Amino acid sequence: MERISISPRRDYQTKIEALGFDFHGSYWREEAYYRLSLEETERLETATVEAYRMYCDAAQYIIEEKPEFMERILNLPPEIIERIRQSWNDDELSLYGRFDFMFDEEGIPKILEFNADTPTSLLEASVIQWQWKEDVFPELDQYNGIHEGLVQSWKDIFPQGSDIHFAGALEESEDTGTLQYLASTAMEAGFSTRVLDINALNLQNGKFTDPSGELVNRCFKLYPWEWMADESPDGCLADVVWLEPIWKLVMSNKAILCTLFELFPDSSYVLPCFLSRPKTGTFCKKPVFSREGHNVSIVDIRDWEEHFLLPETEGDYNTGAYVYQQYVKPTTYAGRYPVIGSWVIGGEPGGIGIRENRTEITDNLSEFVPHVIAG
Repeated sequence: MERISISPRRDYQTKIEALGFDFHGSYWREEAYYRLSLEETERLETATVEAYRMYCDAAQYIIEEKPEFMERILNLPPEIIERIRQSWNDDELSLYGRFDFMFDEEGIPKILEFNADTPTSLLEASVIQWQWKEDVFPELDQYNGIHEGLVQSWKDIFPQGSDIHFAGALEESEDTGTLQYLASTAMEAGFSTRVLDINALNLQNGKFTDPSGELVNRCFKLYPWEWMADESPDGCLADVVWLEPIWKLVMSNKAILCTLFELFPDSSYVLPCFLSRPKTGTFCKKPVFSREGHNVSIVDIRDWEEHFLLPETEGDYNTGAYVYQQYVKPTTYAGRYPVIGSWVIGGEPGGIGIRENRTEITDNLSEFVPHVIAG
């Protein structure tokens, strides 16, 4: 993988905003791009298939054999645990998720985490970087079937002609843009859609209605399940087909990384990860529930005592449990630390997007850089 400097398109802001990417700020960068070989791309695709299989096996193991994980680690009440079990056993379908990978020094993709419930950076990974490629390198390829995968997945998940509500925190411009983009892919697939703020949903007698009084039967929510379980346990049990399904709550936390290592200690993609502090070693310390790199640190542990190599980032996720994931020395490119977001669409690998940071912890100051496949 190479990072190559290039001049941005003169009119790129107008072009990406025309596609709905009006919340880009300084996040979208096209004064450089990453060039991957075909072999590296195939390696990522294989890793994504295997990572999703292992995550599904780990989720099944937790749901069927370790309910105490959901009760003790995720702090869920029995009725929500039962709803998760029912959702899993009913094979409720998933639309999407995003693995975060990093190549180690030998070029093996290592799983950093799985954004299973509310992943963003979707619009830029799908149509925005594809538009860039078509303008700048029309003769080259890109690992990107995200948009087509989303359109097909809607058809696979819901009966044709269904109405789908899209709900989230509309005061957040990125969430609004993501919801509008996903709604557009559902419309392209032949569905009627409505985007609204999640606080506008009204719960009565186990059912949700929207502000017009229309019954909400199918809803994509860009709102974390752990927040909903805390704020509205009854809402989690409502008679709605949710995307993502509630069993994604088992995958969308960092504690499952420990179960992954417990079940697949010999996988080349899985890093050792522990819920309790190891005696010695260098680790990335992450809260069980955290987002956008908040409250993450890199620590060197000697005789159980932690020494910061990179201080804990700011955030509001420092009140619960942490996991300790083995540290991987990252490869830098022009002083940047890239993380490869590999998308799972409808259970299949769909493409990648690359975000880079100027520090080793990928946070909400990361920048999105497009890629191509060459050679």
